[in-house]
Amino acid sequence: MLSALDIKKKEFEQKMRGYDVDEVRKFLDEVAKEFELLIRDEISLEDELEETKKKLEHYQSLESMLEKTLLAAQQTAVKMEDQAKKESELILGEARLERDKMLRDIPMEIERARGETIKLKAEYEATLARMKSIMEGFKRFMEIIEAGTSNNT
Repeated sequence: MLSALDIKKKEFEQKMRGYDVDEVRKFLDEVAKEFELLIRDEISLEDELEETKKKLEHYQSLESMLEKTLLAAQQTAVKMEDQAKKESELILGEARLERDKMLRDIPMEIERARGETIKLKAEYEATLARMKSIMEGFKRFMEIIEAGTSNNT
């Protein structure tokens, strides 16, 4: 590869009726300066390109990580939704079973309550009859006491 120094140091053979040496030297110096600037620009652009490649790799890595994270989040959401559906189905199933059990138990509860009501009514009537009997006995006792007190006077 040709360098700026190669251009500056280039010597040409002199020939008769050749170009003006000073003019050629001046032109070669200008070309060497331009060439040097182009090489610096190329080095600078290569550095920028390398930095851009590094940034691109970093962003591609971030993109990959974000895609993986998003995929994991989507899978988690699907799992959570499935689990919530299963739990709600289980709760509904248990509620239906409980409802069915209660519906089956209602007639038995009604019968039990009727039996209890009949039993309580019978106890009430028996207690009422005992109280009437006690009252009748007390009334006769009072009549006997009153008759005995009126006979003694």
